[in-house]
Amino acid sequence: MAWILLILILVGAWMISRMKTEVDTRVKKIAEAIAAAEGYYVSGSLPQRLNNPGSLKGSDGKLVAFASAQDGWNALYRQVQLILLGASKWYTPDMSIEEIARVYTGGDKPDVWASIVAAKLGVTPDTPISQVV
Repeated sequence: MAWILLILILVGAWMISRMKTEVDTRVKKIAEAIAAAEGYYVSGSLPQRLNNPGSLKGSDGKLVAFASAQDGWNALYRQVQLILLGASKWYTPDMSIEEIARVYTGGDKPDVWASIVAAKLGVTPDTPISQVV
């Protein structure tokens, strides 16, 4: 009987770790698409110089300069996780990429931003972010 319980515990742990990996993969995929739209991969770009792949802003409305690229990526991953969990102050999981673009870009070429993000994700701009896999 004890070995059945052990098997159930191990299977449960495996399923939880697999779910976490899938979420992490999805978060990273979305974050990389946002970084592309923000110009992070352009050599010498402002997001690259600031170690800020998501062009994230602080409470003062200015772009944040992160100490390292990893710090910037981690902040962007957190932002994407908040969006997908419905815990963001500005975005919801049912918002389309177009709708997110209007807020995220502050009105600065949201159609271009949405097109880049959608193309990188292999979806259309009217796709809700929650449906990106």
